[in-house]
Amino acid sequence: MRGLASLGKHSSSPPSSTQPKRKLGDVLADIVKTTGPISVAAYMRQCLTNPESGYYINKDPFGTEGDFITSPEISQMFGELVAIWCITEWTAQRRPQRIRLIELGPGRGTLMRDMLKAFQSFAPFKNTIVDICLVEASPTLRTTQHSTLCDSAATETEDGFSSVTRHGIPIKWYINLKEVPTDVTSFIIAHEFFDALPIHQFEHTQNGWREIMVDYSVRQVKTALSLPGQTRSFDEDPKFHLTVLPYYTPSSKIGPESSPRYKNLPVKSKIEISPESWDVAKELALRISEQRTPKAPTGSGAALVIDYGPAETIPVDTLRAIKGHHFVSPFEEPGTADLSADVDFTALKMVAEQEGNVAVHGAVEQGDWLHALGIGARATVLASQQTTPEGKDRIAKEYHRLVERSGGAMGKIYKVMAFTPRGTPTPVGFGGGVVDQSNDDVE
Repeated sequence: MRGLASLGKHSSSPPSSTQPKRKLGDVLADIVKTTGPISVAAYMRQCLTNPESGYYINKDPFGTEGDFITSPEISQMFGELVAIWCITEWTAQRRPQRIRLIELGPGRGTLMRDMLKAFQSFAPFKNTIVDICLVEASPTLRTTQHSTLCDSAATETEDGFSSVTRHGIPIKWYINLKEVPTDVTSFIIAHEFFDALPIHQFEHTQNGWREIMVDYSVRQVKTALSLPGQTRSFDEDPKFHLTVLPYYTPSSKIGPESSPRYKNLPVKSKIEISPESWDVAKELALRISEQRTPKAPTGSGAALVIDYGPAETIPVDTLRAIKGHHFVSPFEEPGTADLSADVDFTALKMVAEQEGNVAVHGAVEQGDWLHALGIGARATVLASQQTTPEGKDRIAKEYHRLVERSGGAMGKIYKVMAFTPRGTPTPVGFGGGVVDQSNDDVE
């Protein structure tokens, strides 16, 4: 099988070189020393996707042997219920006859694998899937996704890579969502995608909004020698830290002034803003709005966003790093830890409703959403199929980790939001029930 990471210009692989690779911290330190402090967004972008040393470019961070574990890696139930949600929404929208599944940041492909397995029991839905499009920047993860989902080799095309899943569905990889065609109805999944998009941080000072930037310094350490009165100093590794600029930046003139949510905050307030997240939310809304037919005049398709962050408030000081399943400083050894920040769900909702003819549902807590989709019943069935006490206990632990609201579980921390065409029924999981409008199919 030909690895995706070797497929030429679309792989984002670093060029081969006999020169030893510099540490990303040293590269960033040189940038700061030359041009001054850089934005948190620029720092995150380099740490995560630098072509040579970016965290996502060169490693698989998922699972027990990686740095963190996600809901699909915990239990098959998660992917199964996401699949059920897609089917219920497809049914509520009069069963479009040609649909495209799109996943943003598909990880190891585990979520899509479990969804495709679940779809096999729903032939009317499965038979409408014309293809699957995965939006993934990491060549390492693209290779892993291909191994998870496909048996056939991958081939290179002008705009990406393509293959066929084990279930016979064409699949294609893209670097950017805007490259994915818009010719058919799209059902889009973004699970733990927005939290990795770069953020800008700002503080409201007496002189107006100022941007919080990443600066660099070398800490001088004095060590006493045996002779009285004599000391020596030496440089340690580069030290990065946050600093508030005393002057405006272009971002500080635009970002905090973009909404009354920010402009009316008192002095000393801090906020985080992710313009890249806004752009993606806009793109999702437009894709749904623009897929119109005579029987779907307000658009068709849906987007499901599952991530962590506050349902209503503005994120503040949430930049974090995870390495080896433990929190570490975001500024130690850049490029070796996963960086993320809370998702501002209210901002996503405002952008989507402003830019597209969509209704936004949620954000609701993941535990509530999973229960509405029937995770309790599904866990009971899976537990009954286990032949050992250990197997039954495993299912119980998986269930509780996905839905519980305390003790490090995901039920409260993670939120779920959906975009659907304005005027269509409220989706399951957000207060709506199963609606079947199959008597009037969409073409």
